[in-house]
Amino acid sequence: MFYARVPGYVKDGELRLRRLRIFDGPWIKKTFIDDDTLKSSGLSKPISTPWFFVWWWINKTFELAYCVELDSKQIGFIGLYNLELGKSAEMTLVISEKGKRRMGYGTRTFHLFAQTIRRYKLIERIAVNVREDNYASISFWSGLGFVHRRGLDGIKVMSVDL
Repeated sequence: MFYARVPGYVKDGELRLRRLRIFDGPWIKKTFIDDDTLKSSGLSKPISTPWFFVWWWINKTFELAYCVELDSKQIGFIGLYNLELGKSAEMTLVISEKGKRRMGYGTRTFHLFAQTIRRYKLIERIAVNVREDNYASISFWSGLGFVHRRGLDGIKVMSVDL
């Protein structure tokens, strides 16, 4: 199991990525009630199931998931799913704390996460799915070097080689 090789947390100054825990369940559920987060994640309506089931779904979907903390306060999460070791994975990055958006924390989070992935040689390519009308996300990912690879049903698939 590759999880044993990947650290439980990584840190860059006051920004820390730590493995997602069951105690993050209520916070995750609250994150998926926010309209901006729903739009950027492709969901159409808030999740209405109990927080435990939301955490369980996240835990089963993401092979590697970290909570993004700033000064020990949860502000987002980042994770890999559809992981093919040594090849590729899809990624989700959400900065859920509205006051922390557009301040560089998403960029720092991605770079810290990518550095960890490269160090442990998990994958060679990361892909993200972005709605075609989500211009802010397209601009964000393009700024990080992601390029448009293909599209399907209003979703752009963008990727970058590590």
